[in-house]
Parts: sequence; structure tokens; C-alpha cells
Amino acid sequence: MAGMSGTETHERELWSEQRRRVALLTDREFQVFLLLGAGYSNRSIATRLRVTEGTVKAHVAQILGKLRVESRLQAGLVSYAHQLFNESPMVAGL
Repeated sequence: MAGMSGTETHERELWSEQRRRVALLTDREFQVFLLLGAGYSNRSIATRLRVTEGTVKAHVAQILGKLRVESRLQAGLVSYAHQLFNESPMVAGL
């Protein structure tokens, strides 16, 4: 890509890879993933999905592993980017 530095190209490739990895999430993990992107806490996610906080924590751990990110903040950013690029509703249907 003309005009882009090696660092910018690498960062774009990383974002693209993480966004592709979203397809690895189960339906329930994807719901949690969308709520992470909207900034919901584990407690709020648990209430909204009618599950325990422990269940949400387990889903978040699975999401982090599948996306190969280190924190829920990073997962939330991937979620936000995924929703913007895919024109997904920001959790309206959950």
C-alpha cells in the first residue's frame, strides 16, 4: 500500500487477522463479544444474557484466546471495529 510505513502495514494486518478470527466464536461468545465492544461490564453482560458472572468470565477468557488478544479492552476494540466494518447493530438485538 503506497504511502504506508511498514509499521502501519503490520498493524493493518494484525487488525485484519483479529477480525477474521471472530468467525471462531460460538454464538454465545459472539453475543458477549458484541457487549464487550459496547463497553458492558461482566455483571451487566450477565444480567442482560441471564447467566452468571462466572459464565461471562469463562466466555471472555475463551474470546481472548480465540482472538489472540491479552485483555478485555483489546477484545472490546476488536469488537467495536468488527461492528463498524460489518455494520452490525451495536447490541440492539441482544
